[in-house]
Amino acid sequence: MRTRIVIAVAAGIAGCAQPPVVDNTPENPTAVFETVVSSSGIAGMFPFETTDKHYVRADMRRDERAGRGTGTFSGFLVTRMMGPGDASIARADRKLLWMLNHGRKEYLECPLQGCAMPGGAEAQKPQAQREEQKQKAEDGCVMRVASTKFDVTPTGEKRVLNGFNTEQYQGAWVVRMQDSAKRITTSTVKLDVWTTAMNAQMRQALDTEAAFGRALRASAPGAAPAAGKPAAGQQVVMPPEVITMMTGYLANLSPADRAAFSRGVRELDKIKGHPISTKIDCLLDGNACGAKDEPPPQQTGTSGMLSGIAGSLFAKKEESGPKPLLSFTIEVKQLGVQPVRDSVFSVPASYKLAKQ
Repeated sequence: MRTRIVIAVAAGIAGCAQPPVVDNTPENPTAVFETVVSSSGIAGMFPFETTDKHYVRADMRRDERAGRGTGTFSGFLVTRMMGPGDASIARADRKLLWMLNHGRKEYLECPLQGCAMPGGAEAQKPQAQREEQKQKAEDGCVMRVASTKFDVTPTGEKRVLNGFNTEQYQGAWVVRMQDSAKRITTSTVKLDVWTTAMNAQMRQALDTEAAFGRALRASAPGAAPAAGKPAAGQQVVMPPEVITMMTGYLANLSPADRAAFSRGVRELDKIKGHPISTKIDCLLDGNACGAKDEPPPQQTGTSGMLSGIAGSLFAKKEESGPKPLLSFTIEVKQLGVQPVRDSVFSVPASYKLAKQ
């Protein structure tokens, strides 16, 4: 018995003493983009955080996404729903797309145009979005946009953020909506943005990404990673997800006014430089098209938002109005060129090819 125990212990020690796998693949200049997005969710429900990383060369690209729930009670559930993250590797030089499943340690090998699924559906097509929380509203009631105002101000504040020299802008976008009963709801989007001037490293990264786009179109016309989203280097102040969530919540806007609401983000062009950190708070005050059991419109602060926007919204004091319906923070952690090993653009040897 003692001999067997000694052998088992020795075998265990030998197993632990196995040297780690060393990655000896060459390092080459690679454009690296990393962005972290955190959100309070709608009305504080199911807050989350996602991290997107992109590694790009002139003829290959790797996209990674990981997420987790951040809520005290819902965090575990949201993290489980998001899973262990996913990744895709597009190789224009080989005209192949690999979809990696980290949870199962499997991968799909597909043409650059995407993976064909049974019945002709494409795996690359985005899944149907889950129904977002909507405003409680009377059936058949329609709101219209009565007025809109956008204001953005450079504060003159400067700081170094994630290695970037940044300057601060603060802004507010106020939309006043009214229903047929003259009830008012005011939507306010508050912005706190830190931007940086483009430097040589950033330009080189964006040029590399543009070169990959050209190689992708030449190898597989119509193929595009992360279709429907801006490229990694095309950082926008107001992410499309924020507009989608806001307009989805305001379901009682007419289609024309909903489109006008979305077009309002064009005013953000007044903000100069590349955004490095953006905090967005979306607030609603009032009850246009409100449910019959809802209290009357809150008048406090509504007129002041439109007339004294710069003073009331940007004052550094504790605010007593309604809490944000939705909060987003978008932060660029990396945007430049650095040495990356070639193995990043290959399927790990331990992953198995999955059947389609």
